[in-house]
Amino acid sequence: MNRLKYLVIALMTTSCSYKPIVDHRGLQGKEVAFRYNDDLETCKSIAKDNTNNVVEFTKLTYNWYVRPSLLWLPDELEYTYEPMVKKCLTNRGHSILQ
Repeated sequence: MNRLKYLVIALMTTSCSYKPIVDHRGLQGKEVAFRYNDDLETCKSIAKDNTNNVVEFTKLTYNWYVRPSLLWLPDELEYTYEPMVKKCLTNRGHSILQ
């Protein structure tokens, strides 16, 4: 039960702390670099509104506890929060490296 509590706390704190690595000189350069902070917060808000913490927690549990017990044979479930933020920033003209 203790592990589960720490896992829930880790999920809640990491979903909001994602910060992508951005090349501000890529794509359109200065034209979009000055809007980066506003775009990042907007994209995080959009991603948070369109993801479900219960589903993300289920994916995390599956990937970290179920898959190892099955010798990593089943495919890994992909998370939706980070890719959604990356895609949003890319569509707004930022060059995302990671």
